[in-house]
Amino acid sequence: MTTATLNDTPHGRQLKGWHVLLIMLAFFGVMFTVNGFFLYSAITSFPGEDVEKSYLQGLSYNETLEARRAQAELGWTVRAGLSGADTIAVEVAGADGAPVGGLNVEAKLRRLATGAQDVTVALTPAGKPGFYSAKLAGLDSGQWEMIVTATNVSGEVKLEARKDVRVP
Repeated sequence: MTTATLNDTPHGRQLKGWHVLLIMLAFFGVMFTVNGFFLYSAITSFPGEDVEKSYLQGLSYNETLEARRAQAELGWTVRAGLSGADTIAVEVAGADGAPVGGLNVEAKLRRLATGAQDVTVALTPAGKPGFYSAKLAGLDSGQWEMIVTATNVSGEVKLEARKDVRVP
């Protein structure tokens, strides 16, 4: 009796165990290398917290919501923007549309990509009631977030408005 074996592959081209081992090691080696590169890129490019003391802000979030509700009840409106690339202009109007003067107004410009270029300026009354402005040192071109905070002299009324601005 003779035994026949079927051998479709030419001699020397068989997939052996050590071939499978090398293929798996190459696959996972490439995967770990790429993941290591992405991990390094993420760690070196992340500037840290977006806002300072974010944990404490989270704990006092109910107070933040209450302040926003009180601000909405006032009905005040804020128009803010850049006049040219070197002047912040802000207009504050009451619920009836009348300008609101006598406020302490401050604007913070936050660079969205990094916190290293953030700028805070105090605005001064600019001619007409309800209008405030401030000159800026040269800002880099790009996208910025403007956070305008206005309080009355007694500090009882606080208004905050946010706007994205683009510096050419």
